[in-house]
Amino acid sequence: MSSDLAELETREASPANFLVKIDPFSLLDKHGINKLETREFKATGDYMWRLVIYPNGHGSGNDDDKAADYVSVYLAITNTTALPLNWEVNATFSICLFNHFSGNYVYSLGRARRFHALKQEWGFMKFMSKKDFTDPSNGYLIDDKCVFGAEVLVNENKAVIECLSLKNVDKELPYKQEFKISNFSTLKAKWVSEKFTVGGHQWLIEVYPYGNVKETGRSLSIFLHHVDYNMSTSCSERVLPRFTIRLKEQSRPPCTFTICLKGQSMALQHHQYTCSERWFSAANIDNWGWASFIKLSSLKDPKRGYIVRDCCVIEVELAVQAISS
Repeated sequence: MSSDLAELETREASPANFLVKIDPFSLLDKHGINKLETREFKATGDYMWRLVIYPNGHGSGNDDDKAADYVSVYLAITNTTALPLNWEVNATFSICLFNHFSGNYVYSLGRARRFHALKQEWGFMKFMSKKDFTDPSNGYLIDDKCVFGAEVLVNENKAVIECLSLKNVDKELPYKQEFKISNFSTLKAKWVSEKFTVGGHQWLIEVYPYGNVKETGRSLSIFLHHVDYNMSTSCSERVLPRFTIRLKEQSRPPCTFTICLKGQSMALQHHQYTCSERWFSAANIDNWGWASFIKLSSLKDPKRGYIVRDCCVIEVELAVQAISS
């Protein structure tokens, strides 16, 4: 419980959630009632609350004597057995007191607090001094009557939380696989590889032997395709590989994935591209690559050795460097 003296401001509007009238206030002291718990009330959400008022103060340790000079008021969450295990509620609240003379209310400045099983009350050990509260000229206690109130706004936790898991791929061998495409000259619009799994995600390679979109008839197009969108992976998960599509040889940086089209002549010539900053989303059918991977004229040049006996070899090398969920 806070031991701070409440900072009060005056407002004309009555509290939105709860008012309690105590009449006569002096009977609390007469009957030795040092703690008054109000009825429960409902504010935003499905949470129940009550005010807890200590007319003779409520302190702890060395503050007991000082607290006796104040009226202490707290907001308490109730009906917590209906809440889930390990519950917590973040709420911004104000406690107020009616001024009979002005018709206004003095409010504690709104404060945000976290209520949980080990901390079910928040408020002010020194809401107002008993001297100011009982002085008739101040208008708070008139004809032995007073009115306390409360406003509570539950702050729903709608924050988007992302967990970024980085992979130390320097210590892991990247995934590597070759795909042989036979009868290359008879291929139609698209060739699709078998699925393969890397980093808990499924992938495949798409090859457009006569180009894709604007490169149709001019270039070979190759794309890495992420197909985890219809798997059990959370739809909010993203994965960051670092990849190369190659007609091969590659000097690989850390955390890389490589797709390569391999030269098959004796003096190997490997053509490649690398991408390292493309996140793939599990929520979408996602792919990335190069529409203009290599010109068809270069691909089909027999001196280059990319197509031998009507067979083309695509090599994939892939390492996942980060997963975000």
